[in-house]
Amino acid sequence: MKKTQLLILTTLLSISFCSAQIKLAYNEKKEQSAAFSAKLFDEKLLASLKDSTVGFAYAVWQTGNPISEQSGGYKITPIDTEDNKGVPFQFNTRIHIASFSKTVTALAIAKLVEMRKIGWNDEVKNYLPASWVLHPSFQHLKLKDVVAMKCGLNQELDQVSSHLDSLQIYMRNGPDSTKVGKFHYQNTSYGLLRVIIAYASGMKRYSVDFNAKALTLAISNQYKKFIQENIFVPAGINGAECHSQDTEPAMQYPFPYQNEPGEPTGDADLSAYAGGFGWYLSAEDVVRLMNAVVVKKKIVGPQVMDELAKLEFPIKIRNGNYGSYFLSGGDWGHPTKTGGWRGIHAYYFCFPENLVVTVFMNSGDSPPTKRVMRAYNSAFLKNPK
Repeated sequence: MKKTQLLILTTLLSISFCSAQIKLAYNEKKEQSAAFSAKLFDEKLLASLKDSTVGFAYAVWQTGNPISEQSGGYKITPIDTEDNKGVPFQFNTRIHIASFSKTVTALAIAKLVEMRKIGWNDEVKNYLPASWVLHPSFQHLKLKDVVAMKCGLNQELDQVSSHLDSLQIYMRNGPDSTKVGKFHYQNTSYGLLRVIIAYASGMKRYSVDFNAKALTLAISNQYKKFIQENIFVPAGINGAECHSQDTEPAMQYPFPYQNEPGEPTGDADLSAYAGGFGWYLSAEDVVRLMNAVVVKKKIVGPQVMDELAKLEFPIKIRNGNYGSYFLSGGDWGHPTKTGGWRGIHAYYFCFPENLVVTVFMNSGDSPPTKRVMRAYNSAFLKNPK
C-alpha cells in the first residue's frame, strides 16, 4: 500500500437476517422436495477452487458443527522461499480481510447500542475529538446515517481517507450534498465509526491541544480493544489485530501466476485507518464469528440486530432457489497489466438450516461468490435415498 496503485476495497454485502420480519433467528428455508447434500456441496466447492487460485481455505459448518474444512495452494509461493518449497495456505492463515471489516465495525456499533453506550439517533458530534470543528451540515448528523452510508461523505476508496487527520478535514468541509440521505458506498464513514466506537466505549475526551499523533494512537487502540473484548473473544477468536503477526506473513500474487514475487496482503499496520478495512482474520476466525452471531446469537441480541437490519447497510437479504441467504466479503488488491488480479478475497455465506460457509482466496480468477452459489444450488438432490 506504500506504492501508488489502484486499491480496490469492496464490500459485497454484509450481515443479513432473513424472513418476512427481519430477525436473528436465521434464514428461511423454502418448502421444496429436494434435500441438501453437504457432501456434494463440499466436493463441488473444492473442485471449483483447486486450480483457480494461488492458495485457498474454506469451511462449511452446519448448526455449529464443522462439516468440512479444506485448504490448498500457497500463502507464500516457492519463488519467495530460499528452500523453494513455499509455505502452504491453511485454514488458520490470517490475511487482511479488507471490507469484511465493515461487518466487524457494524457489530461493534450494535453492541454499544445494546449496552446503551450510544443510540442510533444520537448526534455523532458527541463522540468526536474536542478539537474538531464541524461543518454546519454535520452538527446534527446521526449515528444511523453514518452506519447506513447516507451521511454524504464522498471520498476515494483508498487508505489515507480513513486516517484521523483526513476525517477531521472532511467533517470540517462538509458533505457532498448530492449524496446526503442516499446510500453511497465508501470507506470513510466506517473510518469515522472507528472514532465513534473509541469514544462511545469509554475513551477520555482530551483537550483541543492534545497531541494529534497520540490521539490517533489512543483512538485506534480503544477501537481494537473494544472489538477484541466484545466481538472476537466471545466468538472464540483470540489475538486478532489490524496488522499481520505472522513470522511467515501471507503474500498476494498475480493470477494467473507465473512465478512472480508476492506483495503483503495489507500495509504493515492498518490500525490508524481501520473501520472500513484493516482487520486480519483467518477462514477459521470468520466461521467462528458468524456462527457466534447468527447460530449461537451470543454477540448481539435479536432486538438490536433487528434495528441494525432496518438501516439496510450492511444488511442485504437475497432470495435464492432454496431460501433466503446472505453473504459478506472483502477484496483487496489491484488489477495486473495482463488483465488478471493480484490480491485477496475473504467471504462468508449464510444459508438456510444454519449453514455457514467461509471462503478465503489468495488471488484467483474471480471472487468466490459465483462458484459458491453454483456449488450450493447444485447440491440439492431431488430424490435422495
